[in-house]
Amino acid sequence: MTHLKSIKSALVVPASLAMALALSACGSNLNLADNITASGTATVSSGAIDTSLDNVSNGSVTSSEVGLVAYATGTNPRRGQIVALAGIEDGAAVGEPVTGGTVTYDTRYNYQVAAEVERSSLFINGLRGSRASEGRATLTADFDNGTLTGNTSDLDVDGQINGQAVTGTATVDYSLRRTVFGNNTVSGTVQTSLDGQIGSEGVIATFHGRDSTTTVAGGLVGVAN
Repeated sequence: MTHLKSIKSALVVPASLAMALALSACGSNLNLADNITASGTATVSSGAIDTSLDNVSNGSVTSSEVGLVAYATGTNPRRGQIVALAGIEDGAAVGEPVTGGTVTYDTRYNYQVAAEVERSSLFINGLRGSRASEGRATLTADFDNGTLTGNTSDLDVDGQINGQAVTGTATVDYSLRRTVFGNNTVSGTVQTSLDGQIGSEGVIATFHGRDSTTTVAGGLVGVAN
C-alpha cells in the first residue's frame, strides 16, 4: 500500500482494549510500573508469542523460505501496563553472509498498535488495532556501507548491518479507526527498535517501541531478489 488513505482504511479497531479486570483485584501483588506502556522481545512457540499477559491478541508475518515473526499485545494487570512484544521463531534461514554489494529484498510486514492508553486506580484501557492485511516493502541492503533501508507510507526502516545482524530503527506511522464504521481515527508515529538477521537468501526482523500512551510491536520478513 502506498497511499495514506488506503492505509487508514486497512487499519481497524474491532474493539477497545477496555480491561474488565480491576487492577485492585491483584491485591497485595499489585506493583504498578511508572510507565503505562511497555514493549520488548519474547520467545515464539507454535507460531505465537509465548507470554503470560492477559487479553492477548496475536499476529504474525511469515515466509516459507525464510521464517516467521510473531507479535502480540496484551495487559499486565499487576504492573498496570499494556505491553507489545515481538519475536522470531527458531530456525530462520537467511542464507550465507554477504560481504559486499547491494541486495534488495521483497519484504512483507505487519504490526499491532495499542494507543490512547490510560490508567486509573482501578482499570487500564486503550485502543488496539493492526493492519487488516500485510504491508509490502522493498528493502535495500548496502553491504559495503552496512545499511538496510526502505519505506512505505506507514513504515520507514533505517537499519544497520554488522555481519548478519540487523539493528537500527523502524518508524511506524499508524492510523486506527475508533470504530469499525465511521471515519473518526487516532493516529501517530512511534520509533521502534529493529533487531534481526540478514543474508544471501533473506532478511527477518522484529520491531517494537513505545511512548507515554502508545506501544507497538511487529515484524518483517523478506526474500532476496
